[in-house]
Amino acid sequence: MKHKTPVATLVMASLAVLLSACASPSQPKADKALGPVNPAGGHGHVAFMGSYDVNRDGVVTREEYDTLRKQRYMVADSNQDGWLSEAEYVAEFEARLKQQYVAQGRQSDDGYAQMMKQAHVRFNILDKNKDGRLSVEEENDVAERTFKTGDVNLDGVVNAADNMKKDKN
Repeated sequence: MKHKTPVATLVMASLAVLLSACASPSQPKADKALGPVNPAGGHGHVAFMGSYDVNRDGVVTREEYDTLRKQRYMVADSNQDGWLSEAEYVAEFEARLKQQYVAQGRQSDDGYAQMMKQAHVRFNILDKNKDGRLSVEEENDVAERTFKTGDVNLDGVVNAADNMKKDKN
């Protein structure tokens, strides 16, 4: 019978510990689906949290926010040309809105139609240079402004404390 080297024994022992820790019933289970509750957003603190709190912990960090915004932009750029046309921008928003409606068990209604009209208006506002393209720079500008608006107490995160401070002002 061959004897195992000390390194092999250590690797096997480490692997056994790792596997048992992963299988341990004491590990917390993910009881919340990941992703924003209301990915299509809206206005105000509750809408911001519903749109950007990916892990649903009640806090939107700048990293969490920027990562999601970048992902949404990249998904929207369906032809991968580095900018969004109005059609791409609106299609990405509509996909999130449909996801939100399905999750809420809702059918398309007048509110849905109004939000879709607003998506076209929003694109034209965000396209600062009016070239029909939402560039990465234009997207980053709006992302910066939006996060700063949500982070009322300027602590680098958006959470319930920002909503309370906003109510006091």
